[in-house]
Amino acid sequence: MARPSMSHVVVALALVCIAVAAATPEKPGAARVPRPPNIIFFLSDDQDVELGSMQVMNVTRGHFERNGATFNRHFVTTPICCPSRTSLLSGRYAHSLKDQTVGWCGNFHDEYANSNATFAAWLHEHGYRTGMFGKYTNAYDRFCGANVGDVPANWDTFFGLCTDNKYFGNEFNDNGKRLVLGDRPEDYMTSVIGNRSVSWIESVLRTSDDDQEAAPFFAYIATHAPHVPATPAPWYQHALSDTLKAPRTPNWNKTGSHKHWLVETRPPLDAEMVEFSDALFLRRWRSLLSVDDIMREVLDVLRAHGQLDNTYIMYSSDHGYNLGTFRMPSGKFHHYENDIRVPFYMSGPGIQPGSTVDAMTANIDISLTIAELAGVHVPQHQRGDGRSLGPVIPWMHPLARGAGAAEGGADEWRTELLIEYWGNSYLRRGPCKNGTTPCPGHDALEDVPSNTFSGLRVHDAGRDELYVEFRNRPQPALAANTNFTEFYDLSSDPFQLHNAVHDLSGAERRGWSERLWAVANCAGTACP
Repeated sequence: MARPSMSHVVVALALVCIAVAAATPEKPGAARVPRPPNIIFFLSDDQDVELGSMQVMNVTRGHFERNGATFNRHFVTTPICCPSRTSLLSGRYAHSLKDQTVGWCGNFHDEYANSNATFAAWLHEHGYRTGMFGKYTNAYDRFCGANVGDVPANWDTFFGLCTDNKYFGNEFNDNGKRLVLGDRPEDYMTSVIGNRSVSWIESVLRTSDDDQEAAPFFAYIATHAPHVPATPAPWYQHALSDTLKAPRTPNWNKTGSHKHWLVETRPPLDAEMVEFSDALFLRRWRSLLSVDDIMREVLDVLRAHGQLDNTYIMYSSDHGYNLGTFRMPSGKFHHYENDIRVPFYMSGPGIQPGSTVDAMTANIDISLTIAELAGVHVPQHQRGDGRSLGPVIPWMHPLARGAGAAEGGADEWRTELLIEYWGNSYLRRGPCKNGTTPCPGHDALEDVPSNTFSGLRVHDAGRDELYVEFRNRPQPALAANTNFTEFYDLSSDPFQLHNAVHDLSGAERRGWSERLWAVANCAGTACP
């Protein structure tokens, strides 16, 4: 299928620029020059959508529900930290980054991070001032410790996290210099990231208040919250009711039937594990209150400088999370909705306020979306495996909608997405150190090498399905290496309790497998 045209995005932005120019006072004797849009991308860490975590973020959710678009079916293609983050930054599936052969972050840092193949590079070359604040990737050895002077290319300001699994005593790469913080309230990691990002945005806007030709900015704000241990800020330690618990969904503390052995053999969570999982749920919500504070301050500073209506803001997570789902007390790593489905919101010039999007979108689409909103032409060989969200963004102006529909827009959008994962190790987690380490005799097995899979998540008129084939980690992604298969019809089984692969006919099963392996190692426009 041909990729949708971006002509309607250009039309929409042109119309917005005309409106902004008309509303902007002229300097005496100067021609009016529309200022290109600013762009801010928020990325949280391990934030679910299926368990309702956005409900605690009143500022963030309220802003987008009133002023922007809510994307109801946004997915990550690999449900674990670094592969998901590098896919977002590069627009490439993890298999295209050679995650399965190179390792945790694939070849992203070797072949993309410091080249002209990420949105940071494209924006920087296009004159944007770029700032990165928080968790970049998990390849800390590339820009921390002995390599703290190696600031990733194309960031004018880089404030990168160098430590994880803790919210105090953190270390940062502060524009090439090592910064070590302590355990004072003002050292709370989420607030430190927020303060630095808001301060930078304000300084950029202050220098350009009277200059309509000033360069626009791009800010990448990536908090570690609500990742374990999900320590709340001292001032939120007792926020929310202590009675809040992880939702008791139909798949909570259940295994379902005919699943991969890792899930099928899970014993019921005992009282200790339930208490741990529920306590983590509450800490996660409390930790997200500080992320919501960052959004409030960002919105305030944009309003103060008259730039809120000229700024695209996006919010998402690197993957989802489970708490008690299928008897897993915590974690990600799986093909189920809890782990692959994430929040995604967008607001900005020309976007219909209070709108929703039901099209299937993904983290691999973010890179081209950011580039095209900024007016950057990306050469075909650098466009990666995703696509711009332009055709499915609910633009206000009907002319923009018409251009997209006429030239192959939303009507030709994807109906399937590749989901892939490589079993990390025999990974166990429990209540020790707030869920950050194994607890011999008091933990749960959450990941294994044979939890390696390729699958298709499908959403189309009348279809809401997931098909997955498993293999052992050392083996390449080939049909011949499949040793277990799962299939779910989410229209009748939304909590994925019953593996219905044996309900498929032989022809149906062959059809699914053939389609999966036709795209499992795809590249570029051949990808779903």
